[in-house]
Amino acid sequence: MSTSNGHVLGNGKSEAKPVELSLQTAERMSERTMALVAELEVPFDPSVIEWRVTNTTKDKKRGQIIPYGDQRAYTDRLNALCSPAGWTRTYTVHTSANFQRSDDQKTVAKVFVTCNLTIFGIGSHSATGEELD
Repeated sequence: MSTSNGHVLGNGKSEAKPVELSLQTAERMSERTMALVAELEVPFDPSVIEWRVTNTTKDKKRGQIIPYGDQRAYTDRLNALCSPAGWTRTYTVHTSANFQRSDDQKTVAKVFVTCNLTIFGIGSHSATGEELD
């Protein structure tokens, strides 16, 4: 009995066969990957971009703002391009020990959140953010 997909043979032994890709198949996969990456790089519509103040002067007259996309916009784009089964994201949360800030002597802790995004067939990327508690 012979199998082509590595299943167990009638004698209880498995037969694993290497996957062979033709150059044409590899090029097609590469073209699909490049097309997907190009679609992921398209800027979001301004209506889904929000702004957050990150730093201000003491008198609150000047500051810095950063743009960020609503999480639903990212999820919707990944679902549309990869299908819900084509990607995953996981979060890991860590906290620091309490510490006393030098400027106001307040006792605080930091919360660190790491997000790992994987798009099957392309790869993974991780990023960490922090917030004072």
